[in-house]
Amino acid sequence: MFFSRPGVGVLEVYEWSLGRDGFSVEEVAKGLGFDSLDETEEIVAELVDLRLVERSRDRNDVRYVPVDPGPASSRLLTRSELDLLEGKTAMGRLQSDLARISVLFQSSKFGSRSSNSFDIVKSRESAALLLSEAAANSSREVLCMKPGSAWSTEGFGEGQDPGLTTLDPGVYLRVLYQHTVRFDSTFRGHAAKLTESGAEVRTAGALIGSLFIFDRSTAYVLLDDEEGGAVVVHESSLVNFFFSCFEHVWATAKEVDNRRPEAEVVGRDMKQEIVRMLISGVKDEAIARRLGVSVRTCRKHIGEVMRMFGATSRFQFGYLVKEANLDEDL
Repeated sequence: MFFSRPGVGVLEVYEWSLGRDGFSVEEVAKGLGFDSLDETEEIVAELVDLRLVERSRDRNDVRYVPVDPGPASSRLLTRSELDLLEGKTAMGRLQSDLARISVLFQSSKFGSRSSNSFDIVKSRESAALLLSEAAANSSREVLCMKPGSAWSTEGFGEGQDPGLTTLDPGVYLRVLYQHTVRFDSTFRGHAAKLTESGAEVRTAGALIGSLFIFDRSTAYVLLDDEEGGAVVVHESSLVNFFFSCFEHVWATAKEVDNRRPEAEVVGRDMKQEIVRMLISGVKDEAIARRLGVSVRTCRKHIGEVMRMFGATSRFQFGYLVKEANLDEDL
């Protein structure tokens, strides 16, 4: 139990005892004028518990002598600090649990009675658990958009696409990744597993963010930072907006088909995306993030695109694209 301040009269009795060789409960009551002997016994018992006095061993009757409060202070503070730390840890666990079940409530049939439009889950582990539970509770449709920059596409396992391979047979699953993952053998095996389970898998040159939509009623926007986590959206107009964004990208995305050479499928799309961003003045680092590649690989692609137009600078490249009216076709 967390340590609290001493009761009324405790420190006064300790100070009074310093002028004596020792004392008994009766002497305290008489010397300080306490009305009740029971009250005096409680005060002395608290002094013993605080280790400010101890029983005297010099006489047969029950007497007490004061002791140095320095060691007692160290012991009590250490105990209090440990209690405080344990309390903070327990409170953190409770807050995490409450946040998790709050999201579950909002996703349930009872959630319509709540006015909260979104919740924020601050840990990657909690978000992964919520995603798995939302997938397990889905009855109609699950949409997933996964850019390479959010929850890396390396090592497709639990926490990467939580529960997507264990959906009920009647749930329609569509998954969007970026073109660059097509060249990864692990991804091809992962995509094949999803396709075998009845899902549709496509890739696009650039995605707007990492997004899950369950039954068009709840959307999870994953946070791409050190802690991970997610923003869980319940408000119907926002969920519909995210759904429209997904459909817009899905309409032009390329189906994953292991029978076709990947370069043939995605090469033109990536080059078109690079051209769009170059003529808009987007920097190399931002282009790389949008495409889900390293800056070095991005600059290699940029160089190839500029050579296609015979341009030696970005200014010249923009001029040649405008002259050819190619920007109107992009």
